[in-house]
Amino acid sequence: MKILVPTDGSDYAMKAVNKAAEMAEKEKAEVTIMSVALYAGLSDIEYPGDIRAKLDSEAQKAINKAKEVFDKKGISVKTVLERGVFPADNVIRKAKEDKFDLIIMGHRGTGEFPGTGIGSTATKIVSLT
Repeated sequence: MKILVPTDGSDYAMKAVNKAAEMAEKEKAEVTIMSVALYAGLSDIEYPGDIRAKLDSEAQKAINKAKEVFDKKGISVKTVLERGVFPADNVIRKAKEDKFDLIIMGHRGTGEFPGTGIGSTATKIVSLT
């Protein structure tokens, strides 16, 4: 079984990470942790280097935080950091390209308004996969 775990480092994402780690332990699943550096519609050329580095760093922190959960259980994982305008698009493409069996993710993340229900990224992924 191949599991994709998109994360933004939020509390909801970390709940999903923990669930994925439990499942990977039981099922001996192959897990990939993914985070998308949110580039708000501008190309790399339009971003100064320090802004790109900051956006990439935030995504890498989310990956590292998630990876620690698996490391503590002795479960090896792959990690992927991508850049994108709409993280759901990156996740959907990755899931299809690499033929993942399951996506485990939080239903809300850092970019959603509290108390509004399921987030837009989760909604898009659920409806298009």
